[in-house]
Amino acid sequence: MNFLPQKNKNQLMAGTIGIALLAVVGWSASELADSRAEESAARQELVDCQERITRIESLRQRPAIAGAATIGIAALSQRIEQAALLANFAQGSILRIEPQTARRVGDTNYLEVPTQLQLRQLTLEQVSTFLHAVCSQSGLNLRDIRLSAPRGQETGDRWTVEATLIDTLYSPMAGHESINAMNVAAEVK
Repeated sequence: MNFLPQKNKNQLMAGTIGIALLAVVGWSASELADSRAEESAARQELVDCQERITRIESLRQRPAIAGAATIGIAALSQRIEQAALLANFAQGSILRIEPQTARRVGDTNYLEVPTQLQLRQLTLEQVSTFLHAVCSQSGLNLRDIRLSAPRGQETGDRWTVEATLIDTLYSPMAGHESINAMNVAAEVK
């Protein structure tokens, strides 16, 4: 019981094979487009990684964090005010800039000179912009920060900020020069 003539069967089979081949070609083209998109994204990631490597290498070449002399109060105040302008502080947002006395870092040849800041009525964006600018411009490091809502404004987006910035100085301890000189002399013998 053959319902279709042989010629129709051959045409139906050829049509089915043709449709299957078109489907395979369409799927292959889709996979090729996806692969090209992934390759493009991978190339961009490679470029980004190479830029980061270059940046890291340039930062490694920079001098150490510790300076030989502290930033003067006038220069420090000027840098803080420049950073405040960059962060769009309102007039009167800087309440206090208070340098503290230098303290030795443990039993090392380094001193830390903290400066306490008190700021008011700032958004978190202003705070982060300010701290990034003041630390990157002056070589200071942020030791700590405390944010609190102004009294009566616990639901607002403005904050009172207390922060401590640290200036690190190289300052050999008395007596270490002679100890270091004896160590060098012992190594030479």
